[in-house]
Amino acid sequence: MMGRVTLPTDLDERKAALRAVVRAHRRARPADVRADVEARLAVRVGAIPQVAVLTASPAGGTVAVYASFGTEPGTGRMRDLFRLSGVRALLPVIRADGGLDWAWDTGPVADGAVSPGVPEPTGPVVGEGMRGLVALGCRVVLAPALAVDLHGNRIGKAGGYYDRLFAGLDDVDVALRPLLVAVVHDEDVVDAVPAGPHDRRVDAVLTPSRYVVLHG
Repeated sequence: MMGRVTLPTDLDERKAALRAVVRAHRRARPADVRADVEARLAVRVGAIPQVAVLTASPAGGTVAVYASFGTEPGTGRMRDLFRLSGVRALLPVIRADGGLDWAWDTGPVADGAVSPGVPEPTGPVVGEGMRGLVALGCRVVLAPALAVDLHGNRIGKAGGYYDRLFAGLDDVDVALRPLLVAVVHDEDVVDAVPAGPHDRRVDAVLTPSRYVVLHG
């Protein structure tokens, strides 16, 4: 756990400062440690009860995950595990308006059209935004993050894709709401993430060593 980080007072500056700290930590992580993180996340994801249920009965719903790249915690083995278990997984496709669509994760990925360098699925779009996830029976959204605190405040890379996605929950019946889980390294769990009124909280955090449901 990275712990307390001294940040400026302006919200945007505080966010930028935290992003810089986390990115520096991630760049310093050796390749063998990154591989170990990826392997451990593939094991730890089974600690999420909703994922365990789907692993036992894949027809019960879907999960949304993402194809990691760069210094992000690796999701490659996790995605392999879903396919081997028969769990249907969706990957995001970035729209020109900054929203997220969804396509099935069949394995291969290619550079995204809107954000070159971001890997995206190669198949057709099967759902749009949060409504699309709900319609496809999504039980868990495994979301990328740079850092998260134990109140559920999450900070991403500043694209705003997942904040816009999470805002779609306002129009979703609470009984159909998927669990929102931030995927980070252990040290990316910090004392406090700067958050504004438009930032959306996650329900839980998944790291290589633990799965924690967040309260309050």
